[in-house]
Amino acid sequence: MIRALAAAALLLTLSACAVTPAPSAGHRKPAPPGPPPPPMPDIPLVCPSETRLCPDGHSVGRNPANECEFDPCAAAPTPTR
Repeated sequence: MIRALAAAALLLTLSACAVTPAPSAGHRKPAPPGPPPPPMPDIPLVCPSETRLCPDGHSVGRNPANECEFDPCAAAPTPTR
C-alpha cells in the first residue's frame, strides 16, 4: 500500500512538472534600452609629416585644421624700385 501511494505521488509530481513549461530565453520580456553611449572624444587629426618646398625656398607642412592639406606658400615679395 505504501508503495502504491509513493508511486502515485511520484506520478503526480512528474505530471505536474510536465504541464508547467520551463521559462526559456526566447519568451523573456526584452530588457528596456539602456542609456545612449557617451559621445566620442574629439581626437585631433594626425597628418603625415610631409613637407612641400615653396618657390621661395621655404617649406610648409600639412595642416590638421585644413583636413591635412598643405599650408599655402607665402606670397613672393614684390620687388621695390
